[in-house]
Amino acid sequence: MNSPAPKPILGVDIDNVLADSDVQLREMIREMYGIDLKAEQMTRYEYEAYGVTWEQLGEVFRVFNTDTCRTLELVPGAKAAMQLLAPRYEIALVTSRDPEAKAGTEYWLKANALPYDQLHFNDEKHALGIPYRAFIEDRHEHAHRIAGTGVAVYLLRRPWNARPLAHPNVRHVDNWDEILKHLL
Repeated sequence: MNSPAPKPILGVDIDNVLADSDVQLREMIREMYGIDLKAEQMTRYEYEAYGVTWEQLGEVFRVFNTDTCRTLELVPGAKAAMQLLAPRYEIALVTSRDPEAKAGTEYWLKANALPYDQLHFNDEKHALGIPYRAFIEDRHEHAHRIAGTGVAVYLLRRPWNARPLAHPNVRHVDNWDEILKHLL
């Protein structure tokens, strides 16, 4: 009896793809340091470019990685889409989060009943040797590095990734419904 063919691997980022992280990070920066950052001004996903010091950012992420990451809201449509994709793909979640966020991230994934097969904490998403069939991302630079390995990348449109796409394997998408049209 033949075993079924392995499912293709779908790479999925967590922050701002599954979890609505930016809105919470900007709220933390406002509450902790009085710096009010609006979503539309975030043309780069680098808070230090908008007056947040490295020291302040370190403290924000320390709290985020240990506590806040447990309570994030879901990106609209993410849970339903992941439940539709899980039977067809092996889901590899690949996040740039610090590994200190592992317990909180696993708690959040379980609390939200998000299906996945692998969980990786690594900023070098393109260099893990995972043979992705496709990848869902929100950061321009990550999308282009992954696309350079021959993978189709769906870049969820955010203010920080609005600059023109530089690789033919990267496609802007507006929401999870649009992603499903490409992957189902």
